[in-house]
Amino acid sequence: MVIVCVVIALALTVSQTLLQVNVRQTSFRDQLMSQINVVNTCDQTLIPFDKLVMAQYDKDRFSSTAAAPPPSFEELTESYRAVVGDIAPSRTQLEDAIAALEALVPSLSDNKDKEAAHQAITAARARLNMLESGVGIIDESLMATEAFAQTQKGWKKLIDADAAAREATSLLRDMSKENVKASLARSSEAVTLLSEAHSLFSQAHEGYPSLDLQDLIDYAAKREEAQNTAIMADQAYLDRDKEMLEQRNAEYNRLEEEAAALAEKMGDDPAQKVVDLYNASIAENVQSYDAERVKAGNADTFLRDYLGSVNE
Repeated sequence: MVIVCVVIALALTVSQTLLQVNVRQTSFRDQLMSQINVVNTCDQTLIPFDKLVMAQYDKDRFSSTAAAPPPSFEELTESYRAVVGDIAPSRTQLEDAIAALEALVPSLSDNKDKEAAHQAITAARARLNMLESGVGIIDESLMATEAFAQTQKGWKKLIDADAAAREATSLLRDMSKENVKASLARSSEAVTLLSEAHSLFSQAHEGYPSLDLQDLIDYAAKREEAQNTAIMADQAYLDRDKEMLEQRNAEYNRLEEEAAALAEKMGDDPAQKVVDLYNASIAENVQSYDAERVKAGNADTFLRDYLGSVNE
């Protein structure tokens, strides 16, 4: 009789222990599910962020053959502002989830639960890495977008200035007071355009410090100096100052030769400099972002299957 009682007592103790273990494991699993939910909830921020990042390394982004023109700096800034406010809270949530999951893993006895915790950690870390790389891509894109527009505008100013300067020269083939005045006016127009081009190229470089536009800046400055000299030559003609006219003409010819030498370094499409620099600058972050995106996707697939099996 005593033996029977002992056996019953042991059975009850074992049952109570197993029940306590099951209760604890259920609690741990609930904590696991809660942290997985935190990771998934962060996607409310990450999905629009991901869409914005992916758009920045579209190869046709700055292409003249693209279906639509690239967004303006203002449009991109507004898009970034719409998601950036949620990035910091999401980063904190993901970091807290990783810490909670790492602390939880040793307490999990079921291998599936352990693997789910590890996959949740992977999913959270991948998202954090995506945020870091993605912000780098967007920051670079902001600089490149503004510089691209400024360089295009500056190049257009150079072309228009060249046309005005050529017309000014053409007017002087038939020297007369009226033609010289008209030439002076066209040279003045060229000076204004060249000054604006110089300013645009300088702004592009200042906003995107890695972008080397020194050849364009130097060319615009040299042509502006040449056209100012042409104006002084025209004025010397109108003032009937032959000595000054000869001096200014010689100076003008020298400056134009120097400008021609600078022009040989510029290439046909200076905006392509922006594109090439941008693509090279984001390459590492793009590679990292894509790799972490795949990691997150694989971990998410496992977690969906896990959650489905737990809820059955």
